[in-house]
Amino acid sequence: MMINNQQYFNNIQKNDFKSPLLKQLAERLANIPVEPKRQPYAVLVVITNELNPKILYSLRASTLQNHAGEVSFAGGRQEPDDSSNHATALRETWEETGILPTDVQILGELPMAFTKAGLPVLPVVGVIEPNLPLTPEIGEIERLFWADLVTLLTQEVQPFVKQYDKIQITSPAFIIDNETVWGLTGRITASLLEIGFDRKIEWYYGFG
Repeated sequence: MMINNQQYFNNIQKNDFKSPLLKQLAERLANIPVEPKRQPYAVLVVITNELNPKILYSLRASTLQNHAGEVSFAGGRQEPDDSSNHATALRETWEETGILPTDVQILGELPMAFTKAGLPVLPVVGVIEPNLPLTPEIGEIERLFWADLVTLLTQEVQPFVKQYDKIQITSPAFIIDNETVWGLTGRITASLLEIGFDRKIEWYYGFG
């Protein structure tokens, strides 16, 4: 039988949420089942515990072989020593941003997301205290930047077109700190906004 995120909410409610938005998000996540199976990929949606919460995004280095110059959440592939999906997300976040696993309070999980190629990625949601020092991973992360949660709740998405060789992909996109957030990262962002705050954005991929 699947468990849900209530266990995480029970743990964190001992602490004060500095924003009603975070408390609402935690309450909503508490009703979502936790993925029981180990997944090949996991990412961490990092949110600051402050009156005006912010969400952390990474700009991948332009020299990378895959998804160069694209925006992502910290995360990546499971390694043999990872004890759980959450351990994968926390380890990758530490490697890419310098945020220690002990500085993250897990709120729960969003539903499984899938890349354009159909690979499953588990989004884990966690909160940190604001103003923690960040250290982008050299050679992999070009920069780290923040999105204001309240702004995301009202910001209109923009149409976006990406050319891959002879394939043209169209998708909605958020524009955050002059960066285009689309694809899997945009879809996970839209899932967070819908589940936590009833902001529904129809997400799609068009291939031409």
